[in-house]
Amino acid sequence: MQLMSIEDLAVYLGDSKRTIYKYIANGDCPPYIRISAKNIKFDRADVDAWLESKKVFPGPGGKKMSNLTTLPWTPRAQRVMKASEKAARLYKAGYAGTGQILLSIVEVKECLGAVILRNLKIDKEKIREVYEQLQKDPNVKVEDKTASDKQNLTDSAQKTIQCASDEALRLGHEYVGAEHLLAGILLVGDGWGHRILTELGVTLEQVLSETAKLIVSRPVQVE
Repeated sequence: MQLMSIEDLAVYLGDSKRTIYKYIANGDCPPYIRISAKNIKFDRADVDAWLESKKVFPGPGGKKMSNLTTLPWTPRAQRVMKASEKAARLYKAGYAGTGQILLSIVEVKECLGAVILRNLKIDKEKIREVYEQLQKDPNVKVEDKTASDKQNLTDSAQKTIQCASDEALRLGHEYVGAEHLLAGILLVGDGWGHRILTELGVTLEQVLSETAKLIVSRPVQVE
């Protein structure tokens, strides 16, 4: 048996301790052992089973994209994708592209994607400024809508989601987080999100390096 503390689970899910406590209060959490009022432990096997049961593949509007990924998404990554739809409406884009996903990553400021960008001295004002410059440039091509009528996404956004899932698998992570979406934008190599990050000097190598520093899984071994 591998037991995980609240702190371990927060790191494992890419969430905050406060969010984990909210899950517990709402009863929407893996089974746990309450050793004392402030000492709660989770069995790693129960956590993985819970994640499997909670598998969601969120697109704008909560649409599922089960053909794109086999990994569960962290709540913050889900919030990023939901926020991307709002960003699309705000900027009258009609559908969510990589630019809206990037804008949403920095809006969900507690997600690891936003933390990585802050560590690289990139804030939402800089990203918004470059985005709005692209909007005003008549020579900049708008991202093409995906061929699927079921997804309110551009082709580049759909590829970004697939790349995010692939990168999470490659890194040995058992979930898709906002940090993987950030890497996915750079891996796709086109779209407004990639263009904004490139203009701001953000590279894939930097994102992966910061991800490695931030993600530490340290479940407690029980004898």
